[in-house]
Amino acid sequence: MLLFYLSLVETEEEKSKFEKLYYEYRKLMKYIALNILRDDCLAEDAVQEAFIRLTRHLNKIDEINCHKTKSFIVIIIKSASIELLRTEAKHKAESLDMLSNIPHSTNMPEDNLPVKELVESINKLPESFRDILELKAYHGFSNKEISDILGISSVAVRKRLERARKALSKLLQEDESFEEKPRPITKTGF
Repeated sequence: MLLFYLSLVETEEEKSKFEKLYYEYRKLMKYIALNILRDDCLAEDAVQEAFIRLTRHLNKIDEINCHKTKSFIVIIIKSASIELLRTEAKHKAESLDMLSNIPHSTNMPEDNLPVKELVESINKLPESFRDILELKAYHGFSNKEISDILGISSVAVRKRLERARKALSKLLQEDESFEEKPRPITKTGF
């Protein structure tokens, strides 16, 4: 299977990088997919789809063994697994309504936020919101790239980012201790 993936990348440098990624993360990816899908064959399909998506974003990966790369790969495999789960559910006439009851708020908080409180609030968000905010702010992906990674339309990316920001804003507004603390002058990227 590795040879198939390597045929999708062009340069020798990319092939070497992909091969290292493959051997470093394939077991983790299979484990995550298996936890989501609960089926070995479907998990293999999800891993394969995730590796194909990964070939299109090799230029975004600098180091193989770092937290940033690992989190990026985890997001890709989760997305591929969930997408496969949704496809399977449609075939079985079951719906997956994972994004229901999303809280909304009209105001986005100031750009100057204490990082610790911001991270704590982001961790309280639903996983789909955390992932999209991480891809946008931490990894710096464009909406089109996020669309490709998550396997959703660009419109869905914009809407999910909007909802994630609103949910984050609501969490930050509800946190009374957040309002009492001074805000630094740094930008968060949101």
